[in-house]
Amino acid sequence: MRDNVKPGEKWEFNEDVAACFANMLERSIPDYKSMRALTYKAGERFIQPDTLIVDVGCSTGLAVEPFVEKYQDENDFLLIDNAPAMVDACRKRFAAVPGVLVKAGNLWEYLPLPDKASLVLSVLSLRFMPTSYRQKMLSDIYEGLTPGGALILVEKIVSESLDELMVHLYYEMKRENGYTDDQIMDKRRSLENVLSPLKVGWNVDMLRTAGFKQVAMFWRCLNFCGWIAVK
Repeated sequence: MRDNVKPGEKWEFNEDVAACFANMLERSIPDYKSMRALTYKAGERFIQPDTLIVDVGCSTGLAVEPFVEKYQDENDFLLIDNAPAMVDACRKRFAAVPGVLVKAGNLWEYLPLPDKASLVLSVLSLRFMPTSYRQKMLSDIYEGLTPGGALILVEKIVSESLDELMVHLYYEMKRENGYTDDQIMDKRRSLENVLSPLKVGWNVDMLRTAGFKQVAMFWRCLNFCGWIAVK
């Protein structure tokens, strides 16, 4: 379904958003297909048999879907989201896969993890969490990983320099993908005080403070970045 959602005063991941979420991401995230492909190719290098694969902020299950398709016979999956409409859509996506558990709520409600995880995904979700909670969440993810396991973190960021240019180019991309100026500004206003991107260095500092010794950026396009953090 094509994204023509009219956002309210405060952004909400409701049924309308869930229904068109794939189209929304494809038209709103720069270099989206490359990010998805690299997330999968990088992530599967860290998967160990008989360990959990966790998706924090799983939304409708798009990021974890290729992992489920390949590793459902070797691994169990714990997928977590705090938006009921997203949880419902994700449960429908994986209804026929017995090893996939989709939970409503926040990560800390399910800690400690029932088993050690070899891969944790957090794709475009941490930015919606209050900044004061993020360090503990990353530390909890680190504790839940098996040695040699990894976190794949993809986030919107604030540029260290030329941020105004990066934002301008981003909005140009959205216009080229069919969004009107009114749609772009309506969504921007709706996301204010809901989405809190941080600078690149702040994200890396949080990962290292959590305990990750190996941290590397594997993808960037405009004000979006992806990191691999290895325990």
